[in-house]
Amino acid sequence: MNPKYFIGALALLASSLCFAQSTVKPGSDWTGYAGIGVAAFPKYSGGKGTEVFLAPILMFEYKETYYVDLMRAGVRLWSSADKKVAFGLVAEPRFGFKASDGARLAGMAQRRSSIEMGPNLEWETPLVSLSLAWFTDMSRASKGSSLRATAYRQLINTSRWDVGVYASVEQESARVVNYYFGVPVAEVTANRGFYAPGATTHWGVGVQAAWKFSERNSLLMGVQGTRLGGAAANSPIVETRTAPLGYIGLGWNL
Repeated sequence: MNPKYFIGALALLASSLCFAQSTVKPGSDWTGYAGIGVAAFPKYSGGKGTEVFLAPILMFEYKETYYVDLMRAGVRLWSSADKKVAFGLVAEPRFGFKASDGARLAGMAQRRSSIEMGPNLEWETPLVSLSLAWFTDMSRASKGSSLRATAYRQLINTSRWDVGVYASVEQESARVVNYYFGVPVAEVTANRGFYAPGATTHWGVGVQAAWKFSERNSLLMGVQGTRLGGAAANSPIVETRTAPLGYIGLGWNL
């Protein structure tokens, strides 16, 4: 799956949501934001090159059951009576790379992007919102799995501003790390040695904000940084250990 196709498909979804939003009435089952803007992220994880795309910016819920949060889509299959604990399924994309995405990738075979899916547990505490998700590669690219924990805290929630911060930690299996960061014998060169990494842990932090400058519209923005774990960062194809991502765009208040 080409990331451009994935983002293009989400952009069409965002456009449909934004068009349909004109009929949404106050007090409806929809909450959050749906918009379009520009997103900047590395050409590949560990690469210094940056790509900028027109992309959807989706952060919404429907009936507190179905939701999209940027790159994550999910459904809650069970919730406690007070909605503090929930269990469901989530899906996220993992982007691969092609040889032209960076100088250190020259001559390497394409690493396919994939859709990962698995169970997710959510817990709303007085301090932060917690989630713990276990993902399996449904596209059979790496055939691996990962465990991801996230903590989110809303700092500001007024009629004008909606600001939150989050931190995450992800444990990737050896299959995932070896597929996206490994160098098999067939791809060894004078400047790129054989590399067969094991499992590793990545860390991330981010902030997202919405400036609600009118009753119906918001300026949506966010930045995120990920620090690659040692087994990935030590790969000969990695140019930088940090992976930044940012977006800004116009949204509609649902």
